[in-house]
Amino acid sequence: MRILVRLLRAAILIRLITLALPSPVGAQGAPTEQARRDSTLRAEQARRDSAQRIGAVQVTATFTPTRVLDAPQPVAVIGGAELRRAQGAAVGDALEQLPGIRSPSMTTGIGKPVIRGLTHNRIVTLDNGQRSETQQWGHDHSPNVETSNAEQIEVIKGPASVLYGSDALGGVINIVAPALPEARAESPFLRGRATMAYNTNVMGPDGTLRLDAARGGFGARLAATGRLTGDMRVPRGVLRNTENETGHVELATGYTGSTRKLMLRISERRERIEIFDDPITAPGYTGFQRLTTSRGTLEGETALGARDRLQLQLGVEQNFRREFADANASDIALGLLVNNASGFLHLHHRPIGPFSGGTVGVFALDSRFENRGTETLIPDSRSQNIAVYALEHAERGRWRGTVGARWDLRSLSIADDAVLGLSAESQRHQAVTGSVGMSYRLVEWASVVASAGRGFRAPAAPDLYANGFHEGTRAFERGNPDLRIETSLNTDIGLRVEHARVTGELSVFRNAIDDFIYLRPFGTGGAAFDSLEVVQGNALLRGAEARVAVRTLPWLTLQAAGDVVRGQNTSVDVPLTFVPPPRVQLGARAERARLGGYVMRPWLSVQGERNWRQTRLDPRDVAPAGYTLWQLGAGGTLLAGARVLVVDLAVRNVFDTRYRSFMSRYKEFADGPGRAVVLRVTTEF
Repeated sequence: MRILVRLLRAAILIRLITLALPSPVGAQGAPTEQARRDSTLRAEQARRDSAQRIGAVQVTATFTPTRVLDAPQPVAVIGGAELRRAQGAAVGDALEQLPGIRSPSMTTGIGKPVIRGLTHNRIVTLDNGQRSETQQWGHDHSPNVETSNAEQIEVIKGPASVLYGSDALGGVINIVAPALPEARAESPFLRGRATMAYNTNVMGPDGTLRLDAARGGFGARLAATGRLTGDMRVPRGVLRNTENETGHVELATGYTGSTRKLMLRISERRERIEIFDDPITAPGYTGFQRLTTSRGTLEGETALGARDRLQLQLGVEQNFRREFADANASDIALGLLVNNASGFLHLHHRPIGPFSGGTVGVFALDSRFENRGTETLIPDSRSQNIAVYALEHAERGRWRGTVGARWDLRSLSIADDAVLGLSAESQRHQAVTGSVGMSYRLVEWASVVASAGRGFRAPAAPDLYANGFHEGTRAFERGNPDLRIETSLNTDIGLRVEHARVTGELSVFRNAIDDFIYLRPFGTGGAAFDSLEVVQGNALLRGAEARVAVRTLPWLTLQAAGDVVRGQNTSVDVPLTFVPPPRVQLGARAERARLGGYVMRPWLSVQGERNWRQTRLDPRDVAPAGYTLWQLGAGGTLLAGARVLVVDLAVRNVFDTRYRSFMSRYKEFADGPGRAVVLRVTTEF
């Protein structure tokens, strides 16, 4: 109820703003009802078409807008209607259907992405370009970034340390916000959008309200999201203590001119997440977490002459994670507070010598961590990072190439901690990384791409100094103060196709990591991961990903996708833990232009997903049986009087199949979610 009250308050605030702003009347008067319908339908169809094209535009992998067809690194983009239908309680929920990406879950609201077998501190998450440091080192610490208002989500699969420094060794996820509204070429306007959803599995409502307003070059956006979920239902019962509450509010305002841009964006996200535990060893467990994440971003851009641009971003972030031992606890068992300040300055320059353009930049990060609970897992610490880098582009005929280099200096200092038996000390790490990539247009609609890049990850405080019981993972964790930095060398080659009837991609990769940091079970003698210590060794990950969509008939599209990755600890010749098993997805989608006079673009889809049993195991790990899940979907744009409604209906796990995902932290004692019917309705006003 608390989340719904907050959502109602946000709705009232939106209404007050609508009363204060000018009426959305254009120069030619208010649009007719039919014109409004036509405009909305055209906009919705554009979003659908954009989401279905593999050639969407991305900025994360190159700092400048680039078609995915030409991006030298493996890039995935999900947006528009596809993103709307995939929305969930966590970032991982929206991405796990993409080849090469999985989402190991612990409960509703905890779903952190695994990219090509790597996760945690090897994945960098960006909130509209701002680096997010929300204590991602924990198994139960998913990225605290809201996706309900995102324009699209961009993913770099593989090392991107040249662009984003330490931790971008496995990949980067960028939640891209919509461009700030502006009305330089039209009359002032006020527009809104509301989305309501309901999931029968968790008996959970989910709603988002958004308001856009603009006058000339000035624009503002206000968005609010509320989400409630009950206990997760499995085919043979209910997983108690898996409820979730989420509330998110965001305000963005600024100015967009012909040569200058300035934007201020602030947000706050609050969550209450319950943590399920083994009903045999911890019957009646009612532990939970409270999380508060606040961000502020100031971003500006100005033209320097006719062909250069200067871009500046300054950001602050606070993440407060509080873990409680049971539902009645008033004292914080484990309190983790981190305050971050970061910024970058980019010069996007004109062609120089052999380069057709590029970006030169500097980056700085200051992160301060404090304990705020009765228990201590890691010491208070401060981490600082400075970096300089350059990424250059070249084009010649059908060839496109990139080359980049970066230097990072990263320091970590800790305070005295009598509980952990630690004295104040500092560590400093330097790293030089580089990357090179190319793409070659075989024909206008197909290209071959290849890239090689060096990545790195500096050990974090939990890797070095953890020494205690972690309520979130229900495990004792012990660090290693003698760790070295991780370094990797990744090579990737792929084929991409973007044709009117066929879109697809095939890629293979090899990622060799020296001094790989990982948790190793110790002291239990059993299979459970309840006592973990940090050690190092070398690792090798190899794999392949593929997806294809073929329009066999004007109204029918067949789809297929699959991925496989193998991870090996080459130092001890043992498979890496939590590397996903092979997966194949098959589906079909039918769509018509109209159904009767009131349903536009009706569609129907079916998809099957086969996950094989993981046969390459760490001796202390366990592997559930393979399984197959089916999903049905239907929807369309409905004309309901003066209102246009976009309706999406999904039935997940159609046959209520009993299964256990290898990527679940509960795989030893709990099944995966049972059947869920999800209804989502979106309207604009």
